[in-house]
Amino acid sequence: MNGNENDILSKLIQTVDHILSGKRKINSDMIDMENCENGKLTELAEKVAFLAEQYRESYGFILNLAAGKLNIEPPRINAFANPFKQLHSDLRHLTWQIQEISNGDYDQCVSFSGDFSEAINKMIEALRERQVLADRNRENEYLFRSIFSTSPDGIIICDLDNYIDNLSNAAREMLQFPEGRDEKIRFIDLITEEDKEKGQWFFEELHKCTPTVFAELRMIRKGGTHFWSEQHASVLFDSNGHPKGHIIIFRDITERKAGEEQLLKFASDLDESNRTKDKLFSVIAHDLKNPFNALLGFSDILLKETNGDRDIDKIQKYAQILNDSAKKEFDLLVNLLDWSRLQSDKIVVSPESFDLNDLINYNIGIGNTTALTKNIRLQFANPGTYPIVTDKAIVNTVLRNLIGNAVKYTPQNGIITLSILPKDTVYQISVADSGTGITEENIKKLFKDTTQSTPGTNNEKGSGLGLVLCREFIDKVGGDIWVESVYGQGATFTFTLKNLK
Repeated sequence: MNGNENDILSKLIQTVDHILSGKRKINSDMIDMENCENGKLTELAEKVAFLAEQYRESYGFILNLAAGKLNIEPPRINAFANPFKQLHSDLRHLTWQIQEISNGDYDQCVSFSGDFSEAINKMIEALRERQVLADRNRENEYLFRSIFSTSPDGIIICDLDNYIDNLSNAAREMLQFPEGRDEKIRFIDLITEEDKEKGQWFFEELHKCTPTVFAELRMIRKGGTHFWSEQHASVLFDSNGHPKGHIIIFRDITERKAGEEQLLKFASDLDESNRTKDKLFSVIAHDLKNPFNALLGFSDILLKETNGDRDIDKIQKYAQILNDSAKKEFDLLVNLLDWSRLQSDKIVVSPESFDLNDLINYNIGIGNTTALTKNIRLQFANPGTYPIVTDKAIVNTVLRNLIGNAVKYTPQNGIITLSILPKDTVYQISVADSGTGITEENIKKLFKDTTQSTPGTNNEKGSGLGLVLCREFIDKVGGDIWVESVYGQGATFTFTLKNLK
């Protein structure tokens, strides 16, 4: 082997050493084969040069690949680069998959490499689940906002300190809150003083994390007016399950409450009406039975007397008894009729002009018919001129009942005095008797209880209707009625009348 061949061989060995050392820069052109006559050496040199060129190309490709430059094309025929071509293809596909994942395509499945692929696929699964949750949250948020903005019920969101964070459109309308920036307001301050205590209980229950709290509360509008509301409230929790505020849903139930109050009033009126009816039937059954038995009994006796010896004194006595009984029953029937008309609101006040002096004297004349049988003196203390405009029939009924009552409870030889006292814009009319008087316990029952009736001084029976009728009649004409009495020393019944012009 000559010197030139030895030189070529040395250069080939040097090139192979460079390749084996991993150096990037290899100059395969330094091998000069022009003067080489050794065919085998020439073939070796050409192969080493080709190998060096492939090494140089693959080295650059692998470095770019390591640097993440995936857009480069790999060497077409290169033994060194062949193992990395698949990696290059896999990495490009992986890059595309990651881009698709970043765009929200969570149906990708990475098969790049064992542990790496498993980690990526777990990440995709987590992202997929998070996406599902995010979609649900968006749907729930949209649903909540739709309900919040369109619900006819008011919705208020409060923090744990009871300050309002948000109001729905309906809540703003009910509370008359204008759109725009709201000052910090505590929900409890929107509750009226009457319901403050119930409102405090309402929020105490929420602080105990009671699932749902219900209450009916009166609330204050921005303008200061009040309205009844029906409140349903729940606790709001954060993502860690800790309470973060309250949601309160309420509606205006003012009309419903008014309806309930009206129904309660109707029920009360109906109950009162039924009690009145029962009392009326009881009075009729009790007070008409005995007098009619007396009427029938005395009429039988009178009939027998007229068919016998005709004792005129007895006939006149029985006739007088019959006449008195008939008058009493007539008065009772008139009272019953008036009372039943009062209960059904069929009595209409008809004011007219007259003189009280004349009406009092008229009723004293009627009362004397019964008073004389007990030798009772009826007197008018201060007769004069007392003009008035009111319902004459009503005043007449009241005077008749009060005088009849006074006669009933005044003993033999007693005195009943009527008087008028002009006072301010009213007349004060009194009927005072020297009778048995009334106990404090019974005074409380007067004018209220139709079953309250005490026998008179001659054991006269009564219906208990008279004083109740007087009170209701006096109410009709805008007056007052009361009694003053010391038990055993008589009683004074007083009522007032005003002009109805």
